[in-house]
Amino acid sequence: MKHLIPFALLTMLLFSCNNNTPKVVYQQSADSLSNPLLIDTLAIVVAGLPVHFDGTNHLLHLVGKTKPHKSGRKAFMSSYSSGSSSNNTSFYYRGQSSVSGDIDNVRFQHIDSSSYVNLTNKQLIIKSIDFIGHKDVSEIEPVLLYNIIDQDTNKDLELNGYDIESLYISNSAGQHFKKLTPHYEELIKWELIVIQKRIYFITSEDINKDGKFNKTDKFHYYFIDLMDKNKKVIEYNPLP
Repeated sequence: MKHLIPFALLTMLLFSCNNNTPKVVYQQSADSLSNPLLIDTLAIVVAGLPVHFDGTNHLLHLVGKTKPHKSGRKAFMSSYSSGSSSNNTSFYYRGQSSVSGDIDNVRFQHIDSSSYVNLTNKQLIIKSIDFIGHKDVSEIEPVLLYNIIDQDTNKDLELNGYDIESLYISNSAGQHFKKLTPHYEELIKWELIVIQKRIYFITSEDINKDGKFNKTDKFHYYFIDLMDKNKKVIEYNPLP
């Protein structure tokens, strides 16, 4: 889960967006988000060792890409880290309840099954996955929270850190995969408030439509109730 940070540091996070490079290029066409993305033909699809979160019945197989690079006459895989070893995956485990990296998809496998189910069939980049279970909040159905880049918002035909990051949620089996942040709003931060069984999060909206996210834009405040089966997003306003 995300940890509490001082208010001054949160303010720095809110205003630390790249003011020189637009994250959104607005087009009049409603189907502009469906423009085909460039495909890296040199990339090799790899999977990390399975991840298991305590109290769940599924393994998570994280799928991503790597590139070989050449040194003299030999070809080597790029540097990767998985857990305490350095071998063949680009995923970094943070404690017992979180993983990060450039993840293309997650394949879920029940611990008593040999079959796999994909999280999604969409092209996206999962930057991190956080598990919230009974040890964090009792009485809730365990959930996974995902920080995801899901749209080529700057129209450079790639999904990367120059695009908007969004917040998604699913159950621990990867089912009911749902986007929580509105389209064209950049996720700033999320926080679990245990006593309320809620996830709070902040987004930034580019209200002046210059394609950049900075202090001149509008911040939105939302929460979801983890006891709510539908995980309805509710906007609130803590400002006077």
